[in-house]
This record gives sequence, structure tokens and C-alpha cells, in this order.
Amino acid sequence: MILILTIKCGKCKSKIIKYKKIGKGKVLRCWESKIKRIYDGEIKDNKLFCKNCGNKIGIIKEDDIRGNYVDMDRDQFTYSGKKIRK
Repeated sequence: MILILTIKCGKCKSKIIKYKKIGKGKVLRCWESKIKRIYDGEIKDNKLFCKNCGNKIGIIKEDDIRGNYVDMDRDQFTYSGKKIRK
């Protein structure tokens, strides 16, 4: 299953990123290679913030094998999305 998710700020509801999620389960990490668009997301000091309200969405970490990802703070964002067919 492939989903295209729009991740939004949990406080002000502005769009942060568009993300291609593969498989079921919660959004725990957003891999850099699967981020399709950055809307109101801002990266400062290896953290992802909302440009509008300054809410910290997650921390950017790196994996030696798969690359960089955002370790998402589950309480600071919401998301909506739709399935796409292969």
C-alpha cells in the first residue's frame, strides 16, 4: 500500500510536508528520500519546525544505510492522505 500524506502542524494546522508512505502503520519517521514537497516546514539546528507558529515537528537524524530522516514527535502533527495504486 502506498499513501501520499500531507503532514500538518498540530497547533496551527498549516501544511508542513508532502510525504510518500509505503505500508501500514504510524508515521514515526519521514525519510528524506520520500519527502516530495516542503510547504511551511523550516529546518533549523537539525530540527523541523512550522514556519507559521514555531512548533517543533521533529528532529533530523541520520542512518548510515538509508540516509537522513525526521524523527517525528507524534503529539505535534496531524496528517491526511490518500492511497495511490501502483
